[in-house]
Amino acid sequence: MRSFFLTLSLILLFTSSASSAQITSGDISGLSLEECLILSLTNHPSLRKSKASTRDLSAQLETLRAANRVQVSLTGSANYSGTYEYWSKNSNSESLSLSATKLLYDNSRNAIQKEIKRENINASLETERGTQITVAAGAKRAYYDLVLKFLNRDVEQEKLRNYEEQLRKAKGLYEVGNSALIEVTKAQSDVSSARVSLLKAENDILVSQEALRVAMGTDISGPFNIALSTELLLPQPAENVNLLIDTALEDRPDYKKLMHDVRAGELSIKNAARANSPTINGEARTSVTATKDTSSAKNYYIGVNVNVPVSDGGATKAGIESARAKLEQVHADVETLRQQVIYKVRSAVLSLTNAVDRVRSSETGVKYAEENLTLAQGRYEVGVGTPLELSEAVSALASARYTYYQALYDAQTARADLDEALGHLPPEIEGREELWEVR
Repeated sequence: MRSFFLTLSLILLFTSSASSAQITSGDISGLSLEECLILSLTNHPSLRKSKASTRDLSAQLETLRAANRVQVSLTGSANYSGTYEYWSKNSNSESLSLSATKLLYDNSRNAIQKEIKRENINASLETERGTQITVAAGAKRAYYDLVLKFLNRDVEQEKLRNYEEQLRKAKGLYEVGNSALIEVTKAQSDVSSARVSLLKAENDILVSQEALRVAMGTDISGPFNIALSTELLLPQPAENVNLLIDTALEDRPDYKKLMHDVRAGELSIKNAARANSPTINGEARTSVTATKDTSSAKNYYIGVNVNVPVSDGGATKAGIESARAKLEQVHADVETLRQQVIYKVRSAVLSLTNAVDRVRSSETGVKYAEENLTLAQGRYEVGVGTPLELSEAVSALASARYTYYQALYDAQTARADLDEALGHLPPEIEGREELWEVR
């Protein structure tokens, strides 16, 4: 009984010990939940993609800034002309010019475009954060799925041991004439079926290991182990759903990202309205020209160029309408996401509450199944029980433990779903960004 509850404690939950050092793909012996999360946030390719997107937008912003700075160019030329017959009389000239231009006025269009790009960058940063949350939640679910598979294998091993013990006793009773051959045959059949179930459970572990490997974004080769916590910390049912929904709408990166998109859309309308505005550019240029048989000439030019569009054929009006339509799409996305957040938070809370209730109920079921197996074994040994009764007791205990472990797993995945719905990283690594670095 004591060893059983120690085994039960392996399923949940938060690992309390972890190293602050960076985790590498080679550290695969006894991975804890925290280490799996760090590996996923360090190696997953989707995170590298989101970071690259932010860098691209930052480069675009720098391009806009460069457009508003002084542009300097140096130009040189050499010209030779004439006929082949009178080569000595051919003319030639060389010139070198240096020019500088500067945008002096564009009705703040460049400034608005830079502000739009900054909003795009902030939106991309929120997308990065959202990707981290999604990756971490997926890794946590995969981790506990592997934990569940390990525990299910333990159930199958215990069931096989019980059936093998039953077979040993059946053979002993048959040899002394206290049981029929059919009881031995039934026990042999149960052992055979249990071995097949154990093989399946072991294969399920390998499949779950591959799923965790993908969730972590690593290329670890071969089977690996996980370190199970010895402290049982069952998640508590969440309360005040409306408050959780408000928290999600404040914290979720995808919702924040849409707020930046809204601001960028509003600025785009403003920028489109100024597409037909005049522009003023200043230019300064100096040049040196040398011609054959003449002295060199030095020239300079300083001027201001004013461009006043008269008509663009309705392009500005169309641009404004396009920007307004895109903003309406973003507002629709905001409302759609708001409804999805409400659904996901409520669904996760209901699932968590239900799983916690099932854990508490199934724990009692395990206790009764253990007692029933003890009674069935005693009855069989004294000759008043039947092989079928004992076989059913063994199967019932395994089923009760399966139910208990599944409820614990469901509680953990529901907690992970709720954290993701709230826009939070798993509590094991929340606020500890120094532990990982996307390569």
